[in-house]
Amino acid sequence: MRRRRFGFTLVELLVVIGIIALLISILLPALSRARRQAKTVQCQSNMRQIAAAMLMYIGDNKGHFPPARVKDGNAVYQNAFWWPDALVQGKYLNATSAYDAPGDTVRKIDGNSVFRCPEGLESDEGGGLGANGNGGDWPTDLRNNGYSLPDDAAKQRNGFGIPSWYMLSCRNQSTTNQVGGSRQTPFIYFDKTSPADAEINSSAWGRSMGQVRKGSELLMLVEATSTNWFDQNPSSDQRYSNSVFLRRLGARHGKVSADGANAQTNMAFFDGHVATYDSARFENPKDMMDKQMTDVIFYLNKQ
Repeated sequence: MRRRRFGFTLVELLVVIGIIALLISILLPALSRARRQAKTVQCQSNMRQIAAAMLMYIGDNKGHFPPARVKDGNAVYQNAFWWPDALVQGKYLNATSAYDAPGDTVRKIDGNSVFRCPEGLESDEGGGLGANGNGGDWPTDLRNNGYSLPDDAAKQRNGFGIPSWYMLSCRNQSTTNQVGGSRQTPFIYFDKTSPADAEINSSAWGRSMGQVRKGSELLMLVEATSTNWFDQNPSSDQRYSNSVFLRRLGARHGKVSADGANAQTNMAFFDGHVATYDSARFENPKDMMDKQMTDVIFYLNKQ
Protein backbone atom coordinates (compact mmCIF):
# COMPACT_ATOMS: atom_id res chain seq x y z
CA MET A 1 0.00 0.00 0.00
CA ARG A 2 1.11 3.55 -0.76
CA ARG A 3 2.03 5.57 2.27
CA ARG A 4 -0.08 8.74 2.58
CA ARG A 5 1.84 11.95 2.12
CA PHE A 6 1.27 14.76 4.61
CA GLY A 7 2.40 18.40 4.28
CA PHE A 8 3.58 20.42 1.31
CA THR A 9 6.49 19.95 -1.01
CA LEU A 10 9.10 22.69 -1.33
CA VAL A 11 7.65 23.75 -4.68
CA GLU A 12 4.16 24.02 -3.23
CA LEU A 13 5.44 26.13 -0.32
CA LEU A 14 7.24 28.46 -2.71
CA VAL A 15 4.06 28.85 -4.77
CA VAL A 16 2.02 29.70 -1.66
CA ILE A 17 4.65 32.18 -0.47
CA GLY A 18 4.68 33.76 -3.92
CA ILE A 19 0.89 34.15 -3.92
CA ILE A 20 0.96 35.71 -0.43
CA ALA A 21 3.73 38.13 -1.47
CA LEU A 22 1.74 39.12 -4.56
CA LEU A 23 -1.39 39.78 -2.50
CA ILE A 24 0.58 41.87 -0.02
CA SER A 25 2.12 43.93 -2.83
CA ILE A 26 -1.37 44.61 -4.17
CA LEU A 27 -3.00 45.36 -0.81
CA LEU A 28 -0.30 47.47 0.88
CA PRO A 29 -0.58 50.51 -1.45
CA ALA A 30 -4.36 50.44 -1.04
CA LEU A 31 -4.02 50.26 2.75
CA SER A 32 -1.49 53.09 2.69
CA ARG A 33 -3.84 55.25 0.63
CA ALA A 34 -6.69 54.45 3.00
CA ARG A 35 -4.58 55.43 6.03
CA ARG A 36 -3.56 58.70 4.41
CA GLN A 37 -7.15 59.46 3.46
CA ALA A 38 -8.19 58.82 7.07
CA LYS A 39 -5.53 61.29 8.22
CA THR A 40 -6.80 63.88 5.76
CA VAL A 41 -10.33 63.46 7.15
CA GLN A 42 -9.01 63.74 10.73
CA CYS A 43 -7.14 66.91 9.77
CA GLN A 44 -10.39 68.35 8.38
CA SER A 45 -12.17 67.46 11.64
CA ASN A 46 -9.46 69.23 13.66
CA MET A 47 -9.79 72.35 11.54
CA ARG A 48 -13.59 72.40 11.87
CA GLN A 49 -13.28 72.23 15.66
CA ILE A 50 -10.72 75.03 15.71
CA ALA A 51 -12.79 77.21 13.36
CA ALA A 52 -15.90 76.68 15.51
CA ALA A 53 -13.94 77.55 18.66
CA MET A 54 -12.54 80.71 17.07
CA LEU A 55 -16.03 81.82 16.04
CA MET A 56 -17.23 81.32 19.63
CA TYR A 57 -14.23 83.26 20.94
CA ILE A 58 -14.97 86.11 18.53
CA GLY A 59 -18.65 86.06 19.47
CA ASP A 60 -17.81 86.31 23.17
CA ASN A 61 -15.58 89.30 22.39
CA LYS A 62 -18.33 91.31 20.71
CA GLY A 63 -17.26 90.28 17.22
CA HIS A 64 -13.68 91.49 17.54
CA PHE A 65 -10.90 89.30 16.17
CA PRO A 66 -7.88 88.46 18.33
CA PRO A 67 -4.36 88.99 16.98
CA ALA A 68 -2.72 85.87 15.61
CA ARG A 69 0.36 86.61 17.67
CA VAL A 70 1.97 89.44 19.62
CA LYS A 71 5.69 89.22 20.33
CA ASP A 72 7.01 88.80 23.86
CA GLY A 73 7.88 92.08 25.57
CA ASN A 74 4.87 94.04 24.33
CA ALA A 75 3.28 96.37 26.90
CA VAL A 76 -0.31 95.43 25.99
CA TYR A 77 0.39 91.69 26.14
CA GLN A 78 3.32 91.53 28.56
CA ASN A 79 3.56 87.74 28.36
CA ALA A 80 3.08 87.62 24.57
CA PHE A 81 -0.08 86.43 22.84
CA TRP A 82 -0.62 83.24 20.88
CA TRP A 83 -4.08 82.41 19.53
CA PRO A 84 -4.09 78.65 20.38
CA ASP A 85 -3.24 79.54 24.00
CA ALA A 86 -6.22 81.91 24.11
CA LEU A 87 -8.64 79.25 22.82
CA VAL A 88 -7.47 76.66 25.35
CA GLN A 89 -7.21 79.03 28.31
CA GLY A 90 -10.70 80.30 27.50
CA LYS A 91 -11.93 76.67 27.49
CA TYR A 92 -13.11 76.82 23.90
CA LEU A 93 -10.95 73.76 23.17
CA ASN A 94 -9.06 71.14 25.16
CA ALA A 95 -5.37 70.63 24.48
CA THR A 96 -2.30 69.75 26.52
CA SER A 97 0.28 72.43 27.24
CA ALA A 98 3.88 71.83 26.17
CA TYR A 99 4.97 72.93 29.67
CA ASP A 100 3.64 71.70 33.00
CA ALA A 101 4.55 74.59 35.32
CA PRO A 102 6.21 78.03 35.31
CA GLY A 103 9.93 77.66 34.69
CA ASP A 104 9.59 74.26 33.03
CA THR A 105 12.09 73.93 30.17
CA VAL A 106 11.23 70.44 28.95
CA ARG A 107 8.87 70.75 25.98
CA LYS A 108 6.35 67.91 25.65
CA ILE A 109 4.34 67.45 22.46
CA ASP A 110 0.87 65.87 22.55
CA GLY A 111 0.49 63.90 19.33
CA ASN A 112 -3.29 63.71 19.81
CA SER A 113 -3.83 67.46 20.15
CA VAL A 114 -6.62 69.02 18.09
CA PHE A 115 -3.96 71.51 16.94
CA ARG A 116 -1.82 68.73 15.50
CA CYS A 117 -2.22 67.72 11.85
CA PRO A 118 -2.12 63.89 11.70
CA GLU A 119 0.43 64.12 8.89
CA GLY A 120 2.48 66.76 10.67
CA LEU A 121 5.82 66.07 12.33
CA GLU A 122 6.34 66.14 16.08
CA SER A 123 10.09 66.69 16.13
CA ASP A 124 12.83 68.73 14.52
CA GLU A 125 13.45 66.14 11.83
CA GLY A 126 13.88 67.63 8.39
CA GLY A 127 15.66 70.67 9.76
CA GLY A 128 14.26 73.98 10.96
CA LEU A 129 11.22 72.56 12.69
CA GLY A 130 10.16 73.00 16.28
CA ALA A 131 9.27 76.10 18.22
CA ASN A 132 10.55 78.64 15.70
CA GLY A 133 8.21 77.61 12.90
CA ASN A 134 10.13 79.34 10.10
CA GLY A 135 8.42 77.43 7.32
CA GLY A 136 9.72 75.87 4.13
CA ASP A 137 10.49 76.86 0.57
CA TRP A 138 7.77 74.93 -1.29
CA PRO A 139 4.44 73.47 -0.08
CA THR A 140 5.62 69.85 0.37
CA ASP A 141 8.86 70.92 2.08
CA LEU A 142 9.19 69.03 5.41
CA ARG A 143 9.69 72.36 7.15
CA ASN A 144 6.01 73.09 6.43
CA ASN A 145 5.01 69.95 8.33
CA GLY A 146 6.28 71.05 11.71
CA TYR A 147 4.62 72.90 14.56
CA SER A 148 4.99 76.44 15.80
CA LEU A 149 5.30 77.58 19.40
CA PRO A 150 6.55 81.17 19.16
CA ASP A 151 7.96 83.20 22.04
CA ASP A 152 9.10 79.99 23.66
CA ALA A 153 10.85 81.82 26.50
CA ALA A 154 7.55 83.39 27.54
CA LYS A 155 5.84 79.98 27.34
CA GLN A 156 8.46 78.49 29.65
CA ARG A 157 8.21 81.45 32.00
CA ASN A 158 4.43 81.09 32.22
CA GLY A 159 4.40 77.29 32.17
CA PHE A 160 1.86 77.24 29.37
CA GLY A 161 2.00 77.01 25.58
CA ILE A 162 0.06 75.19 22.88
CA PRO A 163 2.00 74.02 19.80
CA SER A 164 0.04 74.32 16.56
CA TRP A 165 0.39 72.78 13.10
CA TYR A 166 -2.32 75.15 11.82
CA MET A 167 -2.10 78.90 11.25
CA LEU A 168 -4.67 81.66 11.00
CA SER A 169 -5.02 83.61 7.76
CA CYS A 170 -2.77 86.47 8.68
CA ARG A 171 0.09 88.71 7.67
CA ASN A 172 2.39 90.86 9.74
CA GLN A 173 2.09 94.63 10.11
CA SER A 174 2.32 96.52 6.85
CA THR A 175 0.59 99.42 5.12
CA THR A 176 -1.28 97.07 2.80
CA ASN A 177 -2.60 95.14 5.81
CA GLN A 178 -4.20 98.14 7.53
CA VAL A 179 -7.98 98.61 7.36
CA GLY A 180 -8.76 99.44 3.75
CA GLY A 181 -5.41 98.17 2.54
CA SER A 182 -5.07 96.20 -0.67
CA ARG A 183 -4.04 93.01 1.12
CA GLN A 184 -5.97 93.08 4.37
CA THR A 185 -6.02 89.60 5.95
CA PRO A 186 -8.51 88.70 8.70
CA PHE A 187 -5.81 88.34 11.37
CA ILE A 188 -2.58 90.18 12.13
CA TYR A 189 0.77 89.03 13.47
CA PHE A 190 2.13 91.98 15.47
CA ASP A 191 5.82 91.42 14.80
CA LYS A 192 7.09 94.45 16.70
CA THR A 193 7.40 94.92 20.45
CA SER A 194 7.40 98.57 21.47
CA PRO A 195 5.77 100.24 18.42
CA ALA A 196 2.97 97.69 18.44
CA ASP A 197 1.67 98.86 21.83
CA ALA A 198 -0.32 101.72 20.34
CA GLU A 199 -1.01 99.92 17.09
CA ILE A 200 -2.81 97.03 18.80
CA ASN A 201 -5.46 99.45 20.04
CA SER A 202 -5.55 101.47 16.81
CA SER A 203 -8.59 101.34 14.52
CA ALA A 204 -6.17 100.93 11.60
CA TRP A 205 -5.59 97.35 12.72
CA GLY A 206 -9.07 96.52 13.98
CA ARG A 207 -10.81 93.42 12.66
CA SER A 208 -14.39 92.37 13.35
CA MET A 209 -17.16 90.12 12.04
CA GLY A 210 -18.85 93.22 10.64
CA GLN A 211 -16.21 93.24 7.90
CA VAL A 212 -16.97 89.66 6.82
CA ARG A 213 -19.49 89.61 3.99
CA LYS A 214 -19.19 86.04 2.75
CA GLY A 215 -18.04 83.69 5.47
CA SER A 216 -18.08 80.75 3.06
CA GLU A 217 -15.48 82.49 0.89
CA LEU A 218 -13.17 84.05 3.48
CA LEU A 219 -10.24 81.95 4.68
CA MET A 220 -9.70 81.53 8.43
CA LEU A 221 -7.22 78.69 8.90
CA VAL A 222 -4.55 76.88 6.86
CA GLU A 223 -2.02 74.11 7.24
CA ALA A 224 1.31 75.82 7.84
CA THR A 225 4.22 76.09 10.26
CA SER A 226 5.12 79.76 9.96
CA THR A 227 2.95 82.37 11.68
CA ASN A 228 3.70 84.70 8.78
CA TRP A 229 3.04 81.98 6.17
CA PHE A 230 1.49 84.33 3.63
CA ASP A 231 4.76 86.00 2.72
CA GLN A 232 4.02 86.70 -1.00
CA ASN A 233 7.55 85.85 -2.06
CA PRO A 234 8.51 83.24 -4.66
CA SER A 235 10.56 80.25 -3.61
CA SER A 236 14.28 80.87 -3.17
CA ASP A 237 14.92 77.33 -4.40
CA GLN A 238 16.04 77.52 -8.04
CA ARG A 239 13.86 74.56 -9.00
CA TYR A 240 10.70 76.44 -8.01
CA SER A 241 11.67 80.12 -8.14
CA ASN A 242 9.49 80.71 -11.21
CA SER A 243 6.50 78.69 -10.07
CA VAL A 244 6.01 78.41 -6.30
CA PHE A 245 4.47 81.54 -4.79
CA LEU A 246 3.00 80.52 -1.42
CA ARG A 247 6.08 78.62 -0.36
CA ARG A 248 5.11 78.43 3.32
CA LEU A 249 1.67 76.94 2.70
CA GLY A 250 1.80 73.31 3.87
CA ALA A 251 0.70 70.59 1.42
CA ARG A 252 0.63 67.47 3.60
CA HIS A 253 -1.96 65.24 1.97
CA GLY A 254 -2.61 63.26 -1.19
CA LYS A 255 -0.33 62.54 -4.11
CA VAL A 256 2.76 64.68 -4.58
CA SER A 257 3.05 66.46 -7.93
CA ALA A 258 5.57 65.36 -10.56
CA ASP A 259 7.97 68.18 -9.66
CA GLY A 260 7.78 67.28 -5.96
CA ALA A 261 6.64 70.75 -4.88
CA ASN A 262 2.88 70.38 -4.42
CA ALA A 263 0.18 68.10 -3.02
CA GLN A 264 -3.15 68.71 -1.26
CA THR A 265 -3.87 71.10 1.58
CA ASN A 266 -6.91 71.73 3.82
CA MET A 267 -8.36 75.20 4.42
CA ALA A 268 -11.07 76.29 6.89
CA PHE A 269 -13.43 79.20 6.24
CA PHE A 270 -15.38 81.65 8.36
CA ASP A 271 -18.64 79.75 7.95
CA GLY A 272 -16.94 76.74 9.56
CA HIS A 273 -16.58 74.52 6.49
CA VAL A 274 -13.29 72.91 5.46
CA ALA A 275 -12.24 72.23 1.86
CA THR A 276 -9.25 70.49 0.25
CA TYR A 277 -7.26 72.15 -2.54
CA ASP A 278 -4.25 71.34 -4.67
CA SER A 279 -1.50 73.67 -3.48
CA ALA A 280 -0.46 74.07 -7.13
CA ARG A 281 -3.57 76.23 -7.50
CA PHE A 282 -1.70 79.01 -5.73
CA GLU A 283 1.63 78.65 -7.50
CA ASN A 284 2.43 81.33 -10.01
CA PRO A 285 2.48 84.97 -8.82
CA LYS A 286 1.64 86.16 -12.34
CA ASP A 287 -1.58 84.18 -12.24
CA MET A 288 -2.54 84.88 -8.62
CA MET A 289 -4.83 87.81 -9.31
CA ASP A 290 -6.47 86.02 -12.24
CA LYS A 291 -7.50 82.98 -10.25
CA GLN A 292 -11.14 82.95 -9.27
CA MET A 293 -10.68 82.33 -5.56
CA THR A 294 -7.58 84.38 -4.78
CA ASP A 295 -9.26 87.51 -3.46
CA VAL A 296 -12.06 85.80 -1.57
CA ILE A 297 -9.75 83.24 0.02
CA PHE A 298 -7.07 85.57 1.30
CA TYR A 299 -8.27 89.14 1.63
CA LEU A 300 -10.84 90.54 4.03
CA ASN A 301 -11.80 93.58 1.94
CA LYS A 302 -12.18 91.87 -1.46
CA GLN A 303 -15.22 89.66 -1.10
